Amino acid sequence: MPKRKNSEDISGSTFADLYDVQQELSRQSAGRLGRPKNKIERKPTTVYLTREEARMLRRLQMSIGEHVSSVNRSQIIGIAIELLTDLVAAHEDGDRLFEGARSLDAVKRRLREYLTM
Repeated sequence: MPKRKNSEDISGSTFADLYDVQQELSRQSAGRLGRPKNKIERKPTTVYLTREEARMLRRLQMSIGEHVSSVNRSQIIGIAIELLTDLVAAHEDGDRLFEGARSLDAVKRRLREYLTM
């Protein structure tokens, strides 16, 4: 493989060698190729859903997708986490909202009760 040359070291080179150097320099300054990065960086995480939860997630994605140009499932899950966190924080006794709950069904019941207050 030929030795790479930088733009300052061009003496004694042929035109083809110079062209390759210029092409390499322009390629380096062109920036990142491919799909642009998302504005919000997300950490990959595995979420295990029941069939009903997966169905609800797809329905939400289709429903929101009718109004928003591009939405994916991880964004919807992120919204759900954010809203649930806000809901707990807004509760007067947020630390005690789930006190005494021994199952996820009990947690769901308490959240539904809080929403209907």
